[in-house]
Amino acid sequence: MHRRFSVFGRKSVTGAVAALAVAALAVGLLAAVPEREGRIQFAPAPSPEDAASEAADPETAAADFVAGAGLAGEFSFVLYDSAEDRYLLSYRPDDVHYSMSVAKVLIAVGALRRGADPARVAEMISRSDDPIANELWGVVQGPVVVEELAKEMGLEHTVPSPEWGRWGDVLVSASDIVRMYEFVLAELPEDERAVIVDAMAATTATGSDGYDQTFGIPAAADGLDWAVKQGWGCCKPDRFLVSTGTVGADHRYIAAVFGAWDEDLTGEEESAREMTAVAGFLVAAIPEPA
Repeated sequence: MHRRFSVFGRKSVTGAVAALAVAALAVGLLAAVPEREGRIQFAPAPSPEDAASEAADPETAAADFVAGAGLAGEFSFVLYDSAEDRYLLSYRPDDVHYSMSVAKVLIAVGALRRGADPARVAEMISRSDDPIANELWGVVQGPVVVEELAKEMGLEHTVPSPEWGRWGDVLVSASDIVRMYEFVLAELPEDERAVIVDAMAATTATGSDGYDQTFGIPAAADGLDWAVKQGWGCCKPDRFLVSTGTVGADHRYIAAVFGAWDEDLTGEEESAREMTAVAGFLVAAIPEPA
C-alpha cells in the first residue's frame, strides 16, 4: 500500500470510478495530488543512563539489540504477551507512524459492522487490496470509523489523516496496535473476528499490487502460527514498512514492527531484511512452551 495513494470524494468508490482510480495509479497520475509535509515522528531514543538504571527489562533488552544491530533504518517495535498481560520487548512503543495498510484492520471492523460482504473484507486483508479498501472506506464514512474505533478500542495515538481519502495516512503507534488486536481477538463477535483473523492467517505471499509481503513476521516466524497485517509505503521522503499481528498458538503474542529508511540510501531488499531481522529478535524472545 503506497502512502501516496488517495481516494477522491466522500462516497464509496463504485465500478467505473474504482477502475479509473486504479488506472490513474498505474500511470502515476496521482502524483499531482498535494501531499502533507513532514516526516514520521520519532520520540527521543533511550539514553545510556536510563538503560543502565534498569536490569534486563523489556526496554533495556530492546535498546541493547538496536544499539548493536547496525540497522540502517529507524524502528519502533513491541512484543506483548496477552496471556500474562505484559510486554516482553518494547522500543519506542508510543512513536507515531503512518499506518499504511494496517489501517485496513480498522476498515474491516467498521465494514463488517455495516453489513459488508465478509468475502470482500477478507480479500482486502489477505491480499492487502487497495481498490477494495477504497470502496469500503466510503462504506465506513472514512475518518469517522477511525475516530469511533480509536475511542472504543482505547487507542491513545491513533488519528485519521486530515485529508479525507488518505486511509494509509492514519497515524498509529505500536502500543495502539497491541490494543487494537486485543480488541479484535477478545471483543469482536466471533463471526466478525473470524473473518479478520482468518484472513490475516491467510496473508498471501504478494499483495494485490504485486508487492512481496513476506517481510517481517511471516519470514521470521516460519514454522510458527501467525496472523499478520502488513503495510508498505514509498516515496519521498522515506520508505516505510510495517509488520504487525500475532504469533504462537491461540494468537497469544502480539507483535508490531515499524521501520523507516532514507530511500536514497537503502534499497527495498535491504529494508525487508532489516524488518525480518527485527521481527526475528521478537520471535526469539517468545518463551519456549512449558
